[in-house]
Amino acid sequence: MDLLLLRRVNLQSHPLLSQLLQKSTLFCLHNSSSNHTIVSSPIFSTQKQKNLSFVKALSTEAEAPPNMVKAIRVHELGGPEVLKWEDVEIGEPGDGEIRVRNKAIGLNFIDVYFRKGVYKATTMPFTPGMEAVGEVIAVGPGLTGRKVGDLVGYAGNPMGSYAEEQILPANKVVPLPPSIDPIVAASIILRV
Repeated sequence: MDLLLLRRVNLQSHPLLSQLLQKSTLFCLHNSSSNHTIVSSPIFSTQKQKNLSFVKALSTEAEAPPNMVKAIRVHELGGPEVLKWEDVEIGEPGDGEIRVRNKAIGLNFIDVYFRKGVYKATTMPFTPGMEAVGEVIAVGPGLTGRKVGDLVGYAGNPMGSYAEEQILPANKVVPLPPSIDPIVAASIILRV
């Protein structure tokens, strides 16, 4: 599997990542911690795996304040150069919502279509991404059926999975067994 290990990386500074995001239909972003993002492509077969290498790119960007998370944002339509890695504020979950720390996200052509304007995003700027697997880190008041520590996945709306964390409607996620690798789970959800 081709892995690209990044730490707080500005996408404009890393044209290889921008090219991968633009040309490929299936990638996963996996947060191994709040400080690192791993981009992997499950579309590469095992016979090609030996020909692929690890690329490490470390950034000197400062850590985000505690109420902020990093997200890939789109402020204008265009190619991969419009993707911005920036701080976004994330609140606490409301009624019927959960806060999820994304461990792996799927990337596919619908994300490129929104970025290019083929499909219209409801807001601008926006955080792309419509599928993810992550750990529940907070639940809204009175919510039952989900708890902190649960591994969950979702596909479809709401958009916004290209972020370290996101708020999701609890009824839009499915529980996953804790033994499943989040990258594998996100790849499966992407294919469904």
